[in-house]
Amino acid sequence: MDAKAMFSFSYGLYVVSANDGENVGACLINTALQVTGDPLQVAVTLNKQNHTTQVVKAAEHFTLTVVSKTADMPFIGRFGFKSSADVDKFEGITTKTSLLFDPYTPEHACAMVCCAVVNTIDLGTHVMFIGEVCDAERVSDEEPMTYAYYHSVLKGKTPPKASSYIEGEDPTKPVVPVSAPKHHFRCNICGYVYETTDEELPADFRCPVCGVGPENFTKID
Repeated sequence: MDAKAMFSFSYGLYVVSANDGENVGACLINTALQVTGDPLQVAVTLNKQNHTTQVVKAAEHFTLTVVSKTADMPFIGRFGFKSSADVDKFEGITTKTSLLFDPYTPEHACAMVCCAVVNTIDLGTHVMFIGEVCDAERVSDEEPMTYAYYHSVLKGKTPPKASSYIEGEDPTKPVVPVSAPKHHFRCNICGYVYETTDEELPADFRCPVCGVGPENFTKID
């Protein structure tokens, strides 16, 4: 079986968030879609190991923002490569509250939709939440970011917890200038490429996108 066939599917990038009254969770996902028009319903798929998944389960609602092409890797790293159990992902950025009291950021967002969970489907490693739309807002006129754009332009990697993750397969290829006199190291977690004149990364180096150390970088030139 050619697992690369799955790369032909089209995805977007979304931030899903929830507040259950005690905990707040927010994470980046690539599987969200409108499933019905009447009633208006949206489906999102989250990994069972995500802190946000447990918050959505407890809250029985979630808020979804559609990420725009204006988003950069630090923004994606904030929501995609860190856990809400460890950090406040909304710290330092513009934050609003949806009709269902979930936090969300209008930064790098095209639209916001908040939903009450009406059904939950166990998918093995993941959980699909079906939510009935309670409120929706067009946040900006920016173009939505596709997963293909994330891979080809931002050179981002697919996180292991993503629903589209395939072990051993990576559609991204690091691009290094042929005449570059410097060395390049690529983060094995998020795909960030660091340029330096040093042969090795310092022991205290941390990825500016996902925060991992030099042991998670591979020299690529």
